[in-house]
Amino acid sequence: MGGFRSIRFRLTVTFLAVILVVMIIISFSLYNLLQRYHLSHFQENLTRTGYLAAEFVAGYLRDIQDPARLSGLAENFSRQARARVLFVDVDGVVVGDSVRIGGLLGEKLDREEVIAALAGQEQVSIQYSKQTRQNVMQVAVPVQESNNPVGAVFLAAGLKEIYQTLTDIQKFLLLTTLVVMIGVGGGCIVLAGRFTGKIELLTSAAAEMAEGNLNLQIAVTSRDEVGRLAEQFNVMARRLNLITRNLKDFAANVSHELRTPLTSLSILVKSMREYSMDLEQQEDFLRDIDQELERLINLVKDLLELTRIEHFRDAPKETFCLVELTEEIVNQITPRFQRQDLRLIAREIPPPPVNIYGSPSQMRLVIHNLLDNALKYTSPGGWVRIAIALEGNEAMIKVEDTGSGIPADDLPHIFERFYRADRARSRSMGGTGLGLAIAAEVVGAHGGRIEVEAGVGKGSAFFVYLPHSGS
Repeated sequence: MGGFRSIRFRLTVTFLAVILVVMIIISFSLYNLLQRYHLSHFQENLTRTGYLAAEFVAGYLRDIQDPARLSGLAENFSRQARARVLFVDVDGVVVGDSVRIGGLLGEKLDREEVIAALAGQEQVSIQYSKQTRQNVMQVAVPVQESNNPVGAVFLAAGLKEIYQTLTDIQKFLLLTTLVVMIGVGGGCIVLAGRFTGKIELLTSAAAEMAEGNLNLQIAVTSRDEVGRLAEQFNVMARRLNLITRNLKDFAANVSHELRTPLTSLSILVKSMREYSMDLEQQEDFLRDIDQELERLINLVKDLLELTRIEHFRDAPKETFCLVELTEEIVNQITPRFQRQDLRLIAREIPPPPVNIYGSPSQMRLVIHNLLDNALKYTSPGGWVRIAIALEGNEAMIKVEDTGSGIPADDLPHIFERFYRADRARSRSMGGTGLGLAIAAEVVGAHGGRIEVEAGVGKGSAFFVYLPHSGS
């Protein structure tokens, strides 16, 4: 996945631009620093030579008798300083020149630097010489005797060598910049390729997932941010795969659960329409129709309850008393137990408050489903007991019975949707296979957990643990 809009291209260009800007700033700063250093050092040498010459020729300029002698001295200082040296008297006339042929001996040197030096001030300037086609540094220093000006020393030196050195340094910096950019550019391409290659792999995998392939797993070869992204992608793929399978299983289970009562209703209605029946037979058929409709209503109601649970985290919550809620449910459901010759025992319930933060209506559904499940599977003459206790920071609800119990093979599955340990008996009792699944999901949504202890013929005991919100 290349092109000018790719991350690889933009990363490479960005790094190269940053390196280029940094190298330009460094090169410019270094060039200026070296230029100032060389010119300052050169000026210092010229000025030192000028003052040395001024001390040496002060006596000669006070009483000029031999200009040739002064020119010889100027020539000696010229070789030492590698510059042209002129001696000027107090009137600005050249009385000594290091250039013997074509020199300025006897001419008046009307220059700003000389005028300033005759006034007792040192002055330096850099000018371009058309004659030598190079920049020339000019230094003029005063010649004094007993603090009285007697002339000036004027030195002029070409800067060609200095600027040639600076030009060579500039070329070296340019070459270094090109080498660094080539090296950094190659490194950026390799690193960006390694970085974007993983992203391209993730993009390709995401595209395959969009086409329906949810079994993808990407090999995680690094522990950096991209590696963690790939790891999370694998987790997401596994969860999506699991959710998809659960949805398919759920849809299949719902279809199966709906098909049974709908098929029964269809057969019953057709039978009543196609066959003549006496009043008693019609009553039996209508009773069966009513049971199947009741089963459908309960199934739809449980399915709607599952949908509400999935939106529990966004629903309004409140703090409520678990003891008061349990006592209210026990009072409401006790007549059903009495009609089936069962005892409902509510004991070991501590005094209020045992406060829970969440949804009272959904927690009511949990307690009701557990009691209703015990009622269905406990034979007449038995008992069901509900108790509430505080254990540390948790409130515990315990519902136990003397019913038929649960086989060990079924225990790991009883909280799954539509699972029935005894399918024939459960359907005959009007169960939908969703009661315990709803209870488990409600408890989980409240930050708690639900556990079970049971054995065949030994009854069952369900334990619900919920965070206690205090008094």
